[in-house]
Amino acid sequence: MKANTICKYSKCSLGPNGGQKRYYSCGYCAATENWKSMACCREHYQLYIAEVLAARERGEAIDLLPDRTDLTKEEIQALKQKPLLQIKKETEEELREYADENGCVSIPEAVDAINKALEKEDSFRQEVIL
Repeated sequence: MKANTICKYSKCSLGPNGGQKRYYSCGYCAATENWKSMACCREHYQLYIAEVLAARERGEAIDLLPDRTDLTKEEIQALKQKPLLQIKKETEEELREYADENGCVSIPEAVDAINKALEKEDSFRQEVIL
């Protein structure tokens, strides 16, 4: 799996060179509006929500869709229109390599495992570059 989401918190500096972090989030995360579809960590999600509320107070329109590199905003909207059970089954199928010994996929655990692997790859790349 590849990183497909960019942290929505405007001051995120956890990515390469201090930029916004890129990480993996699944279709089920986006469809259920899980925090993982919007921010790289819970802290940044809370800070992002504070930004949203402040923007609303100022009367500004704000984009509330995830910043995905693999889907357009229209595709995310279409995803949200699908039945949730269908999206869950599709996501579990996509993440089947993370199934337990009984063949069950825990979506949150799989997403976390993918992101841990991506972080290790990023750390390795940075060490090689140095």
